[in-house]
Order: sequence, then structure tokens, then C-alpha cells
Amino acid sequence: MVFTGISKVFSLENEMQYETIGAFWDGLSAKYGLENLRGLGYNWTKNTMEYAIGLKDGIIDQANCEVTLPDEGWTTVCGKTAELSRIYDRIYEDGSLTYEIETFTEAGDCEIRYYRRK
Repeated sequence: MVFTGISKVFSLENEMQYETIGAFWDGLSAKYGLENLRGLGYNWTKNTMEYAIGLKDGIIDQANCEVTLPDEGWTTVCGKTAELSRIYDRIYEDGSLTYEIETFTEAGDCEIRYYRRK
């Protein structure tokens, strides 16, 4: 599977990523619609992560990254967007991630698919 999108680097300090990635989503959602997008978290360091947003179908304008992802071995968690921080706290109890793919709905639901390198 290949993820194509617009990628930026975000700080993880003081959980700033929830606000800054949220603003990234808001900007692209205004243009493409929230439910047409998906986000990819990858390349974590101690203080940063890369995050890309792409279309569920097709290639987003001004795409600047293409990430080849595993086809199998993903775990899926569904919940409420308002509880995103708590959902990730539970996911990270089992260790760091290699990739995560997020989708959101206007109704406030989210789906997180994640992959840990074995």
C-alpha cells in the first residue's frame, strides 16, 4: 500500500501535536472535506514526528511525500475524536508505533489503524 500526501514535521513536546496537527487537518478539511481525508503518522523521533494528510481516494494537490506501507499486520481502534489523547495513551501502553493512519467523521468518530514493526 502506498500513502501519498502533504507531509510536515510536528513537535511532540507538551503534546503540542494534537493542536498543531488538528490545525493542519482543519485547513485541508476546509478544502477537501473531513471525511475525504486520511492522516499518516510516521518517522517518530524523541521530540518530533512526520505527519501527512492525503485523500482516501486519489492524489491530493501539492503532495510532497509517498510512503510505502505494509499491506498486513495492522490493528484498528475506533472511538470518539474528543477522546483521541486517551485512545493513544492506551495504544502506546504496548510500545511505540511504526505507522498510524487516522480517519475522522463529522459526527465526531475516529478510526486509527496502527502498525508496529516486529
